[in-house]
This record gives sequence, structure tokens and C-alpha cells, in this order.
Amino acid sequence: MKFGLAVRFGLWLVAVSLVTALVIGVAVNNHADSLVRQAEERELHGRFDQLEEAIAASSRQAESLAALVAAIPGIGELVAAGDRDALARQWVPAYQQIAKTYGMEQFQFHLPPATSFLRVHSPKKFGDDLSAIRQTVVRTNNTKSATRGLEYGVAGLGVRGVVPVMNGGTHVGSVEFGLSFGQPFFDDFKKQHGVDVALHVKAGDGFKALAGTLGDNSRVTAADLAAALAGQAVIKTAQDGGARLAVLAHVIPDYSGQPLGVIELVMDASHYAALQASGRRTILLLIAGTLVLAALLAVAIARGITGPISEMTEAMVRISRHDFAFDLKNSARSDEIGRMSQALAVVRDEAGELARLKAEQGEMVAKLEANQAELGRSMRKQLEGVVEAAIQSNEAAVVLAKMMVDVRAAASESQGIAAAIEEMVASVNTIAQTSEEVAHEAGDAETAARDGVGAAGSARTATDALLVAVGDVGARIGDLASASQQIGDIVNQIEAIASQTNLLALNATIEAARAGEAGKGFAVVAGEVKTLASQTGKATEDIRNRIAGLKSDMDAALAAMRQSTSAVEQGRVAVDTVTGSLDAIAGRIDGVTGRMRDIAGILGQQSSAAAEVSSGTARIAALSNKNSDEINQVLEAMSRAGAVLDQRVEDFSSLGTPETVITIAQNDHVRFKRSVVDRLLDRSQLTADKLADHHTCRLGRWYDQVTDPAIKDHPAFAQLLGPHQRVHAHGKRALELHGQGEKVAAMQEVELLNDASHEVLALLDEMGRSFKPAE
Repeated sequence: MKFGLAVRFGLWLVAVSLVTALVIGVAVNNHADSLVRQAEERELHGRFDQLEEAIAASSRQAESLAALVAAIPGIGELVAAGDRDALARQWVPAYQQIAKTYGMEQFQFHLPPATSFLRVHSPKKFGDDLSAIRQTVVRTNNTKSATRGLEYGVAGLGVRGVVPVMNGGTHVGSVEFGLSFGQPFFDDFKKQHGVDVALHVKAGDGFKALAGTLGDNSRVTAADLAAALAGQAVIKTAQDGGARLAVLAHVIPDYSGQPLGVIELVMDASHYAALQASGRRTILLLIAGTLVLAALLAVAIARGITGPISEMTEAMVRISRHDFAFDLKNSARSDEIGRMSQALAVVRDEAGELARLKAEQGEMVAKLEANQAELGRSMRKQLEGVVEAAIQSNEAAVVLAKMMVDVRAAASESQGIAAAIEEMVASVNTIAQTSEEVAHEAGDAETAARDGVGAAGSARTATDALLVAVGDVGARIGDLASASQQIGDIVNQIEAIASQTNLLALNATIEAARAGEAGKGFAVVAGEVKTLASQTGKATEDIRNRIAGLKSDMDAALAAMRQSTSAVEQGRVAVDTVTGSLDAIAGRIDGVTGRMRDIAGILGQQSSAAAEVSSGTARIAALSNKNSDEINQVLEAMSRAGAVLDQRVEDFSSLGTPETVITIAQNDHVRFKRSVVDRLLDRSQLTADKLADHHTCRLGRWYDQVTDPAIKDHPAFAQLLGPHQRVHAHGKRALELHGQGEKVAAMQEVELLNDASHEVLALLDEMGRSFKPAE
């Protein structure tokens, strides 16, 4: 939407007035906000001072109570005497009556340096050393002076007052009062001052709320608490149901001035927010009044100048339409409007003359443009023809170069195959000779196997004879055992006879004794008979033992002969098995001998055929080398022709139009590919570090400098970067691999380059058709 000069003038006047009013209003508002914030911060710090004063008052109260107890006559004597029971009787009842009423959490006597002598609040617990945790007690007993402030103890955090206890000028210990610094303290502070307060202390890597009136509604973060604990007061604001809250986080020290924790104060700041809102409303009203006044003034001024300006505007519109037949009514005025009208009359006359000259010039320009267009069409057609010829020539050179690589590879492989075939012929002859030797040795093995069969038959006959002999010996040993048994029976009979004879001799002796002198001769005979019977019994006992030993040996020999019979039987079976195996081996060796002779004959035939293949392969290698030389000559001729075409393409590079750059880039692209292939054929000394990348080549420089939206927004332009980058990357990698001797891998990279190059050429064709002027 377009506005007239009067409207613009009025709008500018209103805008200037608005900006002025806004600048003044913002400055006033910022100043007012600063004053409100300062007042808010002063009140927060005042509330914190009140909290510190409350802590100090509690500390003084605890110290006063301790000093009062220490000054009572007899207290020092009881501590010095160690009379704990007397102290307990004196103070425990009174402490129990007033402790809860006055917020006392601790009343305790100590012995130097910090040994608990009597806990009035817990009389049964005493004697423990508090030196590690109660530095207020240690300080008081070391310095013999009072100490007060916040400190942790066995029972937790509290307001401590510790005073030395003296006995006749001699220091004997200390007495301590501990007042509450927990929930009751903070509840009482909120009740008196109307602000919420909480104490946060370090807990591991974070903080925990030790006591307070905020519950879970803390308004500060762990980072705020850490900053406050480091000594930096944190002041911020928060919202609670639409009401503004002012928050202060401030470090609170212990008795020694070291950071103990962080106090969080939360105060209702609604009245400060109301003051800021009231100030903003006043400023907005002033700005609105300024705008109304500026609008009225703009209307009054615009009416005095818009009439003549409208007349001159209409005159300039007619001049722009080449309508010069009009008069200017205000040209006779002597003010600025008159001088503008006079100048406009001069412009009218000059514009008329210029229009006439311009018409004549237009006719001449039209003729020149027609001639230039015809020349451009002719040059584009000539360029397209030259580039097409150069592209085809370069593409043909690349194809011939790849063909040359294949021919060289074929020649190399043919030579390798011929050599391999020669080696194979030698190997085949060796194998044939070896086969004959193996066949001869197999015949010898067959004869040996046949001899083994005969030997196995003889072993079978001997085994049968051995089996008969062993059986005969076993039978004879059995007969001998039976005879031994019979001898044993006879010995038993002799032993029985000897026993009876001995008994008869005994009876004869008794009868001879009864006969007296008449029986003496008979007695002598009876004694000899008895002696003979005894000797017979001993002889038969010896014969019995010898026959028992002989029988045992006979039984062992018989068992051994039976085992021998079993072993001989197993040996006969094994000989039969070996005989069968040797027969089978002899048959198979006979078959192997025939086959080895057949193999030797076949290998002889293959040796002759391989020799013929080797000769043919050598001829192929020679032809491949000849073809390679001929292709190389063609490539040299095409390189010279390509150089001429490249020079003709370069002649058109000065045109600089998008379609010209695209057409020349197609030729550059194939030249790049040809230069890589020439290096792989060792027809140039190009190295990877001298190869242009996709930014420094002509296409890359043009691509990076394009700013024309019509070109940059073309789909083919956006797709061109990827394949173009791959062309240069594969070309660089091909030269690197060639330098490392990896020729096959280098040619594979050229194939990938060729694929990417075709993508680039297709995209350039698509862009060239889009930017080609209409005929």
C-alpha cells in the first residue's frame, strides 16, 4: 500500500514523536524499576540482617546463661572435685522444667580439652571426648575465654554459648548452653517478621534443607546455593499463583566466621510489583497523549504543502508517460514551490528532446541486438560442434586407452600362460615317468604280497602243529597230576598203618611191664617197633608235603598250557586274517599297476597337446604386443587432434555465458579423464598431488561462484556436486594406486571415475538445454 507525501510526513512526525516518547518512557521506566529493585533488595538484606541479629541474640542468650551458671558459687568446686551427682541433683530438675519453654536443647559441663563431664539434658551419657567435633569447647578451654555462635554437635546444629569454669582462679572446665536453631527458631522468625526462611547445608555433591518454613517450595537452585556458599549473594524473583516473590540466598557463618550453610529468604514483593505497574501505566498514558498531539500537528502542517506538491506530482506522472503538452500554474511563485515548478518545466522540455533521441537510439539498438543475436547463435553452434567433436575424440581416446590396457594385460597373461604351459609340460613328463616307476614298484609290491600269502600258509601249518603239541603236553601233565593224587592216597594208608603199629607197640610195652622179667625181651622188641613206626610217620609226612608241592606245580603248568592253547588258537585266526588281506592287497596292486600304465600313456598325449597350446599362446602374446603398438600410434594421433580441438574450445571460453561454461566444462571433464588414463598407460608424468580437485577445476570454480538464483535453484545444479566430487576423488585415487604398482586396482578406480563422469555429463546436458536461448 502506497501513501502520499502528506500521509508520509504525518507518519514520520508521529513516528519521531513516538520514538521520542518511547525513549523517554523507557528511560523513566528503567529508572523507576531500578529504584524499586533497590528498595526490594534493601528490604531483603534488612530481613537477612534481622535473621543474623536473631541468631546473635540467641548466641548472647546462651553465653549469658552459661556465664551465669559458671559464676554461681560452688560450681567450680564441684567440677574440680568431679562430683557429677551433686551437679546433676542441682541442675537436672530445673533444666527439665524450663528447657521446652525457652527453647533449650543442651546444657552441659566439660573437662579440658573437650571431655563431656555432665550432660544436664542427658545425665546418663558422659565421659566421651568431643575434641573432634566441638571446636567451640576446645577453643574455650584453650583460651579460657567465652565462645558463642553456630556449631554442629552430637545432637545436631545449634546456637552455642560456652564459658570457662574457674575454681579459685584455676581453670577446671567449661559450661555450655545450646539453644534451638531448628524448626522452632525458623517458625518463630516467620511469625515475627512475616517472611519464609530456610537453611540449606552441603550434603555430598548437593545441598539439603536442614530446617525452615518453605517445605518443598524452595525457589533457589543448586547452582544458586553453591554461588551463595562461595560468598556471592543471590537475589532473584519468582511467582506464586500470580503473586511476585523476592528471594535472597546468603551464606550464614558458624562461630568462627567460616561458611556453615546458605539461608534462603522468600518475601512477598507484591507491593513492589504494584508500584512498577502503576509507573508503567502513567508512562503509557503520557506516550498516548504525545502521539495524539503529534497527529494533530501533522495534519495541520500537511494541508499547507500537499496542494502544490500534488500538482507537480501529476506533472511528473505525465512526463513519465511522455505527455509533454501541459502548463505549470505555480511557476510564477518566488518561494520553494515556484522554484520547483520552474525546474520541473526545464525537465519537461529536456525530457521531450530526450524522448525523441531515445526513439532514434532504440531503432539502432534493435538492429545491433538482432545482429548480435545472430552472431551468438552462430558462435554457439560452432562451439557446440567443436565441443562435441572434442568430447567424442576424447571419449574415443579413453576407450582406446582402456583397450590398450586390456591388450597389454592379454599379452602379459598370454606370456604367463605360455610359460605356465611349458612348466606344465615338464611337470606332465615328470608325472608320466613317475607313473612308470610307480607301476614297476607296484608290480614288485604285488610279488611281495604273493610271497606274504605263501608265508602266511606256512605259519598256519606250524600253528596247527603247535596247537596239537600243546594239547598233548597238557594231557600228559593231567595224567601226572592223577598219579600224584594216587601216591597221596598210598601215603595216607602208610601213615594209618604206622599209627596202628605205634599203638600196638604201646600196648606190647604195657603187657611186657605187667609180665615182669618174662616180658623184658618182648618189651625191647615193642620199643623197636614203636621207633620204626615213628620214623615211618615222619617219612610219610615228608612224602605228603613233597607230593602237595608237586601237585601245585602240576596245576600251574596245566593252567599255563591251557592259556597257551588259547593263544595258539588266536594266532591261527590272525594268520587266516592276514592271509585274506594279503590276497586282497595283491589283487588291488595288480589293478593299480594297470591304471598307472594307462595314466602314463594319457599324460604323454597331454604333454604333446600342451606343447601345441604353448606355441599358440606365444603367437597370441606376439599379436597382442603388435596390437598394443598400433593402438598407441592411434592414441598419439588422437592426442594431437584432441589438442587442436581443445585449443578451439579455449577460444570460446571468453564468452562467459552459463551455456558456454557448461559446454566447455563437458570437454574439460573428458580431458580430465583422458589425462588420468594417459598416466596409467605411462604416456605422461602426471601425479596425484598435481591433479586439480573439484574446487580448482574450471567447472568447480564456476560452480562455487554461481549466485544467479535461476542457476542455483536448478535441480541438476544441486545434484552436480556429488558426482563431480567423486570424479576427482577416483582420479586422484587411481594415480595413487598406479604409483604404488596396483595397476588393476587403478583401472577399477578409472571405471568408477567413468561412471561418475557420465552422471556429470548428463546433468550438464540437462542444464545446458535449460539455459539455451530460444531460436
